[in-house]
Amino acid sequence: MDGDSRDEYATPTLMRSARGVYAQSIRAHLDAIGVDDLPRNGAFILAGIDASGRPRQDLPAELGVTKQAVSQVIDVLVNRGYLTRRSASGDRRRVDLEPTDRGREVVAAVLRGIEAVDRGLSERVSPEQIEAMRSALIALTEIKADRIATGVGQRRPVSQLRSFSPIFPVRDLGAALAHYAALGFRTFAYEGGDDYGFANRDGTGLHLAAGAEDQGPGAAYLYVRDADALYAEWTRPGIGGHTHPVGPTSYKLREGSHVDPDGNLIRFGSPIKE
Repeated sequence: MDGDSRDEYATPTLMRSARGVYAQSIRAHLDAIGVDDLPRNGAFILAGIDASGRPRQDLPAELGVTKQAVSQVIDVLVNRGYLTRRSASGDRRRVDLEPTDRGREVVAAVLRGIEAVDRGLSERVSPEQIEAMRSALIALTEIKADRIATGVGQRRPVSQLRSFSPIFPVRDLGAALAHYAALGFRTFAYEGGDDYGFANRDGTGLHLAAGAEDQGPGAAYLYVRDADALYAEWTRPGIGGHTHPVGPTSYKLREGSHVDPDGNLIRFGSPIKE
């Protein structure tokens, strides 16, 4: 967008064009450290854990979500190894949160992403212009809050479903975690127990439960970008289980499947390219 054309655009158009620049920068810095399984708002909630071990009081309003939604994201962050819960000293009824080493890496990456955009912005406009921009954005935020309070604007319904994770019964948790690590998942056992674990990759996840094999094997369907590429990855030498070849289906997917050493089935498919 050149300087001569800037005045031709309405304010909403300019805001839509600029929207997401911080998120894109943060995402790039998270990708650089191999983080790809953060839940929505996870990075901002990690950065919003204050010194007392609790989320900042203004965090739900800042993110435009409910306190319950923040609690749900915290549960995911704990399960995926970014946060730990511990009883507060002197008060067993209170549980404090503390970022793990991986969680602190995420916070540092978020800050680097923000600073990268801030540097680019300071090279283009003066500090006075940046402060004026912030004042205008604060005013717009207040207008939005007023409209919602008076019923002029309505919040969209809160999304209840964040993700869906099948639970696979396994005979040996350590062996199952190693198998899914070989398939490219990030795996870890649940804290405080040796019978439950997690395998996450590209925003999807599985739960692995030892001692539940009497329930019979589990099954899940995985929609992927390229089924043939995943088949090639999961048939490398040394990969356990069995991956069946990919082929076309009547429902316009190229589909294959993988059976892990415990008999659990993952069917995977991608759209047939026209």
